[in-house]
Amino acid sequence: MSERLKILITGGTSGLGLELVRHFLEKGYFVVTTGRREIIVSGYEERLSFYRADFCDLRQTAETFRTICREYTFNYVIYNAGILSPSEFTKTNDGYELTYQVNFLAHLLVNEIIIQHHDPGIPLRVAAVTSMAYRVADHEFKSVSSPSMYRAWRAYSDSKLYLALMCSYYSGKFADTKIQFFSFDPGIFGSQLYRTQSGVFRIIYQTGVKILKKPEKQAAVLSDLLTGSDIKNGSVYDVRKRLRKLPETDSTEIGAFWECTKMEVNKFLV
Repeated sequence: MSERLKILITGGTSGLGLELVRHFLEKGYFVVTTGRREIIVSGYEERLSFYRADFCDLRQTAETFRTICREYTFNYVIYNAGILSPSEFTKTNDGYELTYQVNFLAHLLVNEIIIQHHDPGIPLRVAAVTSMAYRVADHEFKSVSSPSMYRAWRAYSDSKLYLALMCSYYSGKFADTKIQFFSFDPGIFGSQLYRTQSGVFRIIYQTGVKILKKPEKQAAVLSDLLTGSDIKNGSVYDVRKRLRKLPETDSTEIGAFWECTKMEVNKFLV
């Protein structure tokens, strides 16, 4: 491969992900992106590589990212793929609640694969796109396992909290290396997340998205943070580049949570 800077962006086929793909292509990067449907960005075909990945299928996801990591060594990674929680409880074929798996568990799996293939002496900066919703999460550190436990907003906010905590966790784990992590709250912008919704909510969101600004600003701010000379490792930044607080967590509970989730992803690492 050439000496161009390389970036991996999950969920790069629409919304903020697609804007990030375009942004980094315009800045001269070689961009690898994943999603469920292929994209073509005219004029950049030689610097854009697409891999089909469905985070509803963890085994296929693991195979895809092992292939990617055998082919490329990255300077930057952005975990952007995600969904709004469906109105009804939905279980994946892997046996997990859909939002928990797509927004969090799949990225934990991907992160483990990337770390396994990356030399810790080579600089790597990883950013995860969270949401302001993480601030109102219940953070009970339990994946929803039955319809009676399910609340769409809670499933979404919890998944985004777990994603932010993942960056904090790994920043400590790799503090003595050249690998850094942070998460980014992009605020509100126009996207196509309404595709996971149904009924009245889908209509309202689909109508509202037409008057919301497209995510050019969010992409530019995240780019500045990701490629800038200094970040606070493990922190959450908002679209104004301000540091946001993560909720305080009980060390015993969070320790048990990571032990449990790491055991889950380890099943797909072999």
